[in-house]
Amino acid sequence: MSSLSAADAAQRRNNGRQRTLLAGKLANVDATETLDCTIRNISDTGAMIETSSPQRLSGPLHLLQVKDGVAWDVEVVWRRGNRIGVRLGDRHDLKANTEVQLRALRAIWSQMALR
Repeated sequence: MSSLSAADAAQRRNNGRQRTLLAGKLANVDATETLDCTIRNISDTGAMIETSSPQRLSGPLHLLQVKDGVAWDVEVVWRRGNRIGVRLGDRHDLKANTEVQLRALRAIWSQMALR
C-alpha cells in the first residue's frame, strides 16, 4: 500500500482547484434539513464550503450551487469550525432534472434563483 506525503496530498488536492465565492446550500437527502453555505473553492472531485454556523446535518448530503442550478451528492471529508471539505459525487442538473428524490432540492433552488 502506498501513501502520499503531506506535500503530495496538498498538490493533488490543489490541482484544478478554483477559488470561488458562490452561494450554496447543504441539504440532507430529502431536503428536510438545509444549511446555507458559501462555496469557497471547487474542483472536479471536491469543494470547500463555509457555513454561518458549525451546525451538522446527518446522513447522506447534497451540495446545491445556486448560480448554475446544479447539485452534487457529497461526502464530508473534514470539518474545521465553520469550514467543511466535501468529496463530490454524482452531479445533478436541477434545471432539467425531475427525479423524484431531487424534487424538493429543485424547489429550493427555484426559490433561491429568484433572488
